[in-house]
Amino acid sequence: MSLLVGLIVGYLLGSVSPAYILGRLLKRIDIRQHGTRNAGTVNAYRVLGLWPAVATAAYDLMKGLLAMHLCRLAGGSPLAVHLAGLAAVAGHVFPFYLRFKGGQGVATATAIMIYYLAVFFTRGWLPISSLFFLAVSVLSFSWIARKGEVVGLVILPLLAVFALVFSPRQESLIYLLSAIAYILGINIFNLQKEGLLRDFSLKGRDIIGWRLYLRPAAFLLVVFYLFTDKRPALTAIGSIALFFLFLDLGRLFFPKVNVFFFQRARRVYREKERKKFSSITIFLFALFLTVLIFEKTIAALAASFLTFGDFFSKFFGLLYGRHRVFEKTWEGSLAHFNACLLSGYLLLRFLSLPWPIFLVGAVTASLSELLPLGVDDNFSVSLLSAATMSAAILFGG
Repeated sequence: MSLLVGLIVGYLLGSVSPAYILGRLLKRIDIRQHGTRNAGTVNAYRVLGLWPAVATAAYDLMKGLLAMHLCRLAGGSPLAVHLAGLAAVAGHVFPFYLRFKGGQGVATATAIMIYYLAVFFTRGWLPISSLFFLAVSVLSFSWIARKGEVVGLVILPLLAVFALVFSPRQESLIYLLSAIAYILGINIFNLQKEGLLRDFSLKGRDIIGWRLYLRPAAFLLVVFYLFTDKRPALTAIGSIALFFLFLDLGRLFFPKVNVFFFQRARRVYREKERKKFSSITIFLFALFLTVLIFEKTIAALAASFLTFGDFFSKFFGLLYGRHRVFEKTWEGSLAHFNACLLSGYLLLRFLSLPWPIFLVGAVTASLSELLPLGVDDNFSVSLLSAATMSAAILFGG
């Protein structure tokens, strides 16, 4: 009974749309026919002004939490309480008196997500230090992309990863992840609606999209190394590296093979790789040497800097780079540094290494990517960062 009451009350509270009501009262319009055609806070600000937007935001944020609170007072279980909050989101999106055409429910879902995050932090299920890294990431990617949906595309999965890595496996984790998944889905929908997802293909930027997006998958080799020994890890990495090396040697020594790849299989190699080894071969051999030379903890961190840093720097540098520095952009290099910080911070959950050592490695990796050292950064990032961390441990005692 408490579940049924929670669902009904949640839906009814959620279906109250301040943006629509204020639009009718103040301007005698249907706000869904103006601006972005969304009965939410942003469109209320654009169409109705500041104070109607403030009122809309306040109620839209609180309606889900109010439904959860009332369900809790009625004796509802944690599941019933969560479903009451989701019912408020559903009521916002599908209000019965507006022919089931309302807003997107992002504000309501965001308040629910923040509530669970507060529970996780106060109970010690998420370390307070993760707040620092989240704040740095929000500020960094807000400056880099200047687009809220793009920032959400980075921060929301990061929140989910933090919760999965640090939190105990219990019921509330599923509730938090469901709120994150909903908001992320709306973010992706909005990016698609605005045509911004097409930019992610990186066409016309001398980059092979599938190769770039596959780059973080190389971290699976690092994970494999963490759960095994050096020899099987080197065998796996070396086998893949040799495969791409033989492809490159075939191209470089046999012109007909090169012609095939650049005229018929054009989405395999970049134009600048026509007469030299490909970046993927250099990347894999750098990964192999890092694992071969350095201790496991150092190698794993340096490899994470290489895989995620390179992906973030290229992706955000190509799409949002505005300020050139050497042959890079500040936006791409800042994204690289954030990727190193985040990947290293998450790895420290499983590795034993002092924070200062990890930070030295992240800074070195990002400088190796940024500065014109005369060496391909696919080769230098992991090796230089690993060498710097090893030296810091040696001289730091």
